[in-house]
Amino acid sequence: MYAISVAEESNRLLAYDEIAEAYKPDLNSMEPQNLQQLEGFRQLATVSFDEMVETGSVNTTDEVPFEVEVLAKKAYVGYQNANKLDRRNVVRRVLSETENIYTSVLFSLQFLLDLAHLAKLERGRTYHNVDDPIPLRGGLDTNLIVQALQASKPFSDEVIRKGVSWGNDMEILHRTYREMLRPDASYRTYCEKSDHSLTEEQELVQFVFRSLIFKNQLFVDFMEARDLYWEDHAELVRSICIKTLKSVTEEGKITLAELTDDWEEDKYFVEELVSRTLENDEKFEEYLKEFLQNWDNERLAKVDMLVIKAALAEMIHFPGIPIKVTINEFIETAKRYSTLQSGKFVNGLLDKLSEKLLKEKVIRKSGKGLIDNR
Repeated sequence: MYAISVAEESNRLLAYDEIAEAYKPDLNSMEPQNLQQLEGFRQLATVSFDEMVETGSVNTTDEVPFEVEVLAKKAYVGYQNANKLDRRNVVRRVLSETENIYTSVLFSLQFLLDLAHLAKLERGRTYHNVDDPIPLRGGLDTNLIVQALQASKPFSDEVIRKGVSWGNDMEILHRTYREMLRPDASYRTYCEKSDHSLTEEQELVQFVFRSLIFKNQLFVDFMEARDLYWEDHAELVRSICIKTLKSVTEEGKITLAELTDDWEEDKYFVEELVSRTLENDEKFEEYLKEFLQNWDNERLAKVDMLVIKAALAEMIHFPGIPIKVTINEFIETAKRYSTLQSGKFVNGLLDKLSEKLLKEKVIRKSGKGLIDNR
C-alpha cells in the first residue's frame, strides 16, 4: 500500500513534467514567443489536472483554452493508466514475494542436506586429519531426520521445480561445515555414537538449524541477497523448516509444511484487500475526518493512515473476520512498520471507528460470536 501511494505521487510529478514540457519555449523557433502566456497556460493546465485528480472531472470555462484542457485531460489519462499499472504490478509483486518465502524454505532445507553430504564425504575418506580428528561413528548424514528429508520425493520434486541449488555457492557450505559444524562440541558428541533415539536426532538437527544455519552470517548474507524482505521472512522460514523436520516419524516419514493452509484463498484475500482499500479511499477519508479534526496533517504518519484504511477495508468487506482480530493484527503492523507511538494511535482510532460504523450498520458481521464484536 505504501509503495502504491509513493508510485502515485511519482506519477503525479511525471504528469506535471509532461505539462511543463508542452509549454517550454521553442528555442529553435524563428518567431517571437510570449513567455508569459506559455507560463499562464502551464499553470492553467496544471490546475485543471489537479482538479481532475481530486474530483474526477474538470469544470469547463471560457477561462481555460480548449487546447489547454485537452492537454490536462491527456496528462490525467496517462496518470490514471500509470496508477492502474503500478497497482497491478505491486499486487503481483506482493504475491510473488510471498511465494518466494517457500522457495527460501527449500533453500534452507537443501542447505542442511548439503552440509550432511560434506559430513558423509569426510566420513568416507581413507585418510583423515590426524591433527584435528573428529569422531566418525555418526554424522549429520546418518541423522534419521536428514535421511527422511533426503528420501522425500515431494521435497526433491519441489527443489527441481524451483531450481533450488547451492552449486554456485559451495564456499558458503564448505566454510559453514569447516568453521561452524565440524568444530561444534554438541555435534562432535553426537558423532561419537552410531545409534540415537528420535529425540536425540531431533535435538541435533534443530540445533544445527537454529544455531549453525540461521545464525550463520554467510547464510544470512546469501538469503538477504536473494530476498529483499529476509529480515521479515526469516522467522517464518525457520518455523516452517522446523515444523517440517519435527514431522518425521520413527518410520522415517516426513511431511513438508505448507506456507499457508490454502494459498489460493490467501491470494484472493490479498488482492481483494488491496483493491477494496484503494477503491474506497475517499469514503474512508470521510469516515476519518470526524476523528482527526484537531490533528495536524503533518503529524499523521502516512503509514498509519494506510494501516487504518486497510483495517477499515477488512472490517467492512470481510464479514467473517472478527473486528478485534482485525484491530490487533493492524496494531502489530503499525508497530512494526511505522512510529513508536503508532500502535496506540491506530488502536484508539480503530476502536472509535468500529464502534461508530457498527452503529451505522456500515460494518456488518456474520457468523457465531461475530455479531457482537467478540
